[in-house]
Amino acid sequence: MSAQTVTLEADKDGSGPLFRLRGQLGFAGVPGVLASGRQLFPASGDVRLDLGGLDSVNSAGLALLLEWQHEFKRSGREMKLLNIPATLINIARLSELEPILAITA
Repeated sequence: MSAQTVTLEADKDGSGPLFRLRGQLGFAGVPGVLASGRQLFPASGDVRLDLGGLDSVNSAGLALLLEWQHEFKRSGREMKLLNIPATLINIARLSELEPILAITA
């Protein structure tokens, strides 16, 4: 993977839709993955988003997650974040955004 590559993958298990972000989620990758999410996420129901495959994330990644959270809440749904990287937790903590992203670590 190049330094600017991030992918969003869909998977299904017994608990419903599961999506995984992999790679480096930064300024260059956010526009593409934002568009991918809008195509891949189901129109109804909650989803889980596994962040454990991220090699790195910055404030642009945080902004992306905030946008997705907003879109889901606006439609009465929930996006549950799994395996949140420590870097993202720290950025959210410094920005006082932990409650919005439902980060409890």
